[in-house]
Amino acid sequence: MYLQTRLGGPVLRVIDLQQELAYYRKLGMEPIRKSRENGHEIIELVIGAEDNLVSEIDNSPILTLIHDPEASRPNHKSAGLFHFAILTPDRKSLASTFVYLENQGVKFTGFADHLVSESLYLQDPEDNGIEIYCDRPGGEWQLDKNGHVQMDTIALNLESLLSELYHVDDSMVSKKFSSQLKPFPSGGTIGHIHLKVTNLANSTNFYREILGFDLMQSMQGASFLSTMGYHHRLALNTWLSRGGNPLKGTEAGLEHFTVHISDREIYEQLLTRVHESSAHPLSSNEILVTDPDGIRMMLNYNSK
Repeated sequence: MYLQTRLGGPVLRVIDLQQELAYYRKLGMEPIRKSRENGHEIIELVIGAEDNLVSEIDNSPILTLIHDPEASRPNHKSAGLFHFAILTPDRKSLASTFVYLENQGVKFTGFADHLVSESLYLQDPEDNGIEIYCDRPGGEWQLDKNGHVQMDTIALNLESLLSELYHVDDSMVSKKFSSQLKPFPSGGTIGHIHLKVTNLANSTNFYREILGFDLMQSMQGASFLSTMGYHHRLALNTWLSRGGNPLKGTEAGLEHFTVHISDREIYEQLLTRVHESSAHPLSSNEILVTDPDGIRMMLNYNSK
């Protein structure tokens, strides 16, 4: 089975909707649709709404917020979302986004060079992790002796990143020039989802054997899985959550994420694989699957 996928925007259950919405608008996201379901207000956001630079296809949201003031705050040692990652199309876009957000007073929680990519890290007011990154060209990715993509976490060279916009020595010019920059000037897509799990072996096996993801790399209590040779579409770690609690379904945080599958035959094969696991068909083209830690994902057949 050759799994072909793309990721949809994650859905977050939030306690303080207005605070969360204000934060994501500061990051350059704007509401595109509002609705109400089971008494909960739902807001879908896209990147660059004013310029119609939306995520993926057909105005698909980059992020959806569900208001649930009764949701409990998750324990940091529990399973759930580590971060969702927004992929910018090029390095200059990442640099522009960094400078814009810094000027907006957005606090970064970290910066990293992962060899295959360069990343900025943030955290929203309810502790949902966010990564904003750009990939290095695939031809520059190196393989280790096991044929796995080499990844690491080393210091990000911010000066080199900013050189995409201006000469680093031009500090006075840069301050003036930065007022013209925009966040995500060429749009953005969901590049990967990173999850906290309680048992790495069990979760890795689930995503490999049941859902058909390929193991791209494993290191230091983490697994990186993908499809179609990408460095990772899904990451799992037990850095804080090893032996912790699975999700109950009432916590704030990740409600679910979506995996779009473009091949109908492969989608049908997946339906037979997940039949014995916790799965709930929603339509002929969509099924909600729960992993060993209670983390939910929507498997969606979409030929586009």
